[in-house]
Amino acid sequence: MQTVLVELRDNKAFEELHNLEAKHLIRIVNENKTGSSYALPGEPVSVEDFRKWIEYAENTPTISLTQAKQQWQAQKKKLQQLIR
Repeated sequence: MQTVLVELRDNKAFEELHNLEAKHLIRIVNENKTGSSYALPGEPVSVEDFRKWIEYAENTPTISLTQAKQQWQAQKKKLQQLIR
């Protein structure tokens, strides 16, 4: 199973996704307007949610830039193999 985040631009697209769900081709996991990523357009985040997000980010383990580049290279190779 694969999970994909999709941004819908209009109600027609939303209807088409529901049609696919009715045919049991897909399953809509979550229908929310704000999503789970602050990088995506949507409703403004509340001050309290922003503070929680900052606190979470500050408590998340970090890695060096070198390690991040190595991990990205490995992931990039996997993605390229999936595309081919």
